[in-house]
Amino acid sequence: ALLLFSLCSCIEKPGEDTGADAGTDTVTKDYDKLAFASGGKTFGIGDRLDDVTAVIGEPLSTFEAESCAYQGKDYFYYYDGFELMANEFDGALVITGITVDDDTVAIPQGVRIGMDIEEALALMDVEGSVNGSIHKFTEGSTILRIREGDDGTVAAIEYVTAAGDAA
Repeated sequence: ALLLFSLCSCIEKPGEDTGADAGTDTVTKDYDKLAFASGGKTFGIGDRLDDVTAVIGEPLSTFEAESCAYQGKDYFYYYDGFELMANEFDGALVITGITVDDDTVAIPQGVRIGMDIEEALALMDVEGSVNGSIHKFTEGSTILRIREGDDGTVAAIEYVTAAGDAA
């Protein structure tokens, strides 16, 4: 389910351009209330990957693949309980996605995988919308998606750029 949730950002809506092809060659760092935190560092969509890894440390593993949302490659950095996705903009790797992998990691608002969805939504201090089982919160060009599972709990948590959002 998590893999399917992550791959949703690779599906383009009919007639919609995404990523660099949509006329954007940079990712704006304007996440404000939709920041992520790990290792004593608050960061988010639009931050330079090297600045973040300098504080939170090297990943457990990495992976790269041709991007379906941006020109070039997607770079994945795997940490305990979460992963970062980065893309190259103006010669630097920039964070374009953050996925929480399990219930060992909570986002700054206190939401974690497995908690009751109503309890999780009550913790959010950003206006949101709902489309089926996906609750979407937007701040600047950052989108936080919280997917509700069939059992009424949080099944997935993912941060993406507005340019890469297709869900």
